[in-house]
Amino acid sequence: MKQEKYNISIEREALRLNKNAKIANLKYPKVFGDKEKNNFISTRENESILVLKTPVEKNVLDAYSKLEEITNVVYVEAYNSKELIWPFSNFEDIKLTNKVTLSINKEFYEEIKQINKNLPKNLSEAYKTLKLEFNSKLSLIQKLFGNCKLKIEKDNIEISNLTLDYSTRTTISQDELYFLVTLVFSCLEKSETKTLSELSKTLEKIAKQYSLKSVQSVKNVISILKQKNSEISESEKLEIAHKYMQEGYDTRYSITRYGKLVSACAAIVKDAIELGIDYTVLNENKSVIEFNYNGHKEYVIEGNKTDRDTYIFPIITDDKFIAKQVMKNAGLCVPEAILLDKNMDKEEIEELVSKFFNNPLVVKPRNTNYGTGITVFSKKTSKKQIMEAIEYAFKFDDNILIEEFAKGMEYRFLVVDGKCLSVAHRRTASVVGDGKSTIEELIDAKNQEPWHALTGSPVKKDEPVVEFLKLQNYTYESIIPEGKRVFLRTNSNCSTGGETLDMTQVMPSKFKRIAEKAAKAFNGKICGVDIIVNDLEKDEYSIIEINDNPGYSINEWPYEGKGEKVGTAILKMLGY
Repeated sequence: MKQEKYNISIEREALRLNKNAKIANLKYPKVFGDKEKNNFISTRENESILVLKTPVEKNVLDAYSKLEEITNVVYVEAYNSKELIWPFSNFEDIKLTNKVTLSINKEFYEEIKQINKNLPKNLSEAYKTLKLEFNSKLSLIQKLFGNCKLKIEKDNIEISNLTLDYSTRTTISQDELYFLVTLVFSCLEKSETKTLSELSKTLEKIAKQYSLKSVQSVKNVISILKQKNSEISESEKLEIAHKYMQEGYDTRYSITRYGKLVSACAAIVKDAIELGIDYTVLNENKSVIEFNYNGHKEYVIEGNKTDRDTYIFPIITDDKFIAKQVMKNAGLCVPEAILLDKNMDKEEIEELVSKFFNNPLVVKPRNTNYGTGITVFSKKTSKKQIMEAIEYAFKFDDNILIEEFAKGMEYRFLVVDGKCLSVAHRRTASVVGDGKSTIEELIDAKNQEPWHALTGSPVKKDEPVVEFLKLQNYTYESIIPEGKRVFLRTNSNCSTGGETLDMTQVMPSKFKRIAEKAAKAFNGKICGVDIIVNDLEKDEYSIIEINDNPGYSINEWPYEGKGEKVGTAILKMLGY
């Protein structure tokens, strides 16, 4: 028996307080949609109390992981709304509880009957024994979980009225859940258990006998639960509540159990949780997710690849030269460019590139992403510098583009299902001096910031950074005056440490329509359009790239600004 053969779901109540830690007339948050249709986050008659409920899962780990993520989403929303979530069972005259619901797989019950001949002949009889045994141990159980109750209905074993455990942000720990599961299985047969010590030995025996995944130490869990019931001061309670609020908010850029998911994937999973849409991580390394709302299933890869886009879309957009021709044929403005092949001899390359000598230009591989191999010269450039940039670009691709430099600021326009939802300005990777730290120390400190650390956009330290610092007469060891910003490279890709500023509200609609036209040229359902604009008041622009895999976490979670719910729009496009 390699896996637990039962179903489990968890429910907890969460009391919302205002910024003064008082109950106020708090309405159900709009971000969670229709409270009658949200499968994860609903409310009591008093809308200051949220009810967080997991879907039915096949083991404790999956159920607890869902509870943790639902809790985190609620904490982030509360933090943004300047509210406080109360992690204790009592507040004034309000009582808050947890509930765990289990059902035992019939096949598994037949298996354990072969191991333990003392079990009742079938599940129906076993449930009767369970109820009697649970109630016979009730005084012991209530020492740990408060005034809890057991109800069995239609094969569902419901343990309700469980006291909230303030020692964990989820108000019930994974170990406590394993404890309760093992307790249920122990109650399927009659036993004489009169002390917590005897209960501990019984549970350890049952967990081993039925190959249930048990807690590391049943005695340790009992110790924690007993300690939970001790009195603490009101100031300590507030301190714990504020601590959990910060911890919950700090989860905003990632999924706790699945740290390898790309950030856009984490964003859409969190948006799905907000709306009560279930999710299953099918392949963490490749960020493959199955979404499911009441039987409606959709598959999304890396947060934005769906079956709504054509197979050929990413192939065309990955080829920067072809993509440029498609946009040019659609009447869109793109920089003029020439294509070089690695097999060309040096003299031929120099002749083709000669018209760019002493001019601003961009050198980029034909088929790479995330700014790899790109060198941008925003000022007049020598022949030597250009040839070195060409040699560098050829390390990443056999074909490269030499492109005229487009002057202005770069913006990422995010288009979903024909509509431009978000515009972000990508600020080139930079550090701000403090008068005492070296540039390298400032980079290392910046990479510890939650935005850079958790969105997968660390500031890279590579050859282009060294060269660009050299142009400014700096090295990694240079100490920058306090308040002075030093840019580290020429391209603004977030994958190399660039940062995004939300510009959606200030960007003129004429440029948003251009981005939509570019997406339409490829029939792209989800894409990022990178546009250079020098003056927002004028009509001039230049599209430098279109992305089929735009990594929209930079739009949803900008470094500065509000951000837009891109994941929610994608889920809506998928019919949710």
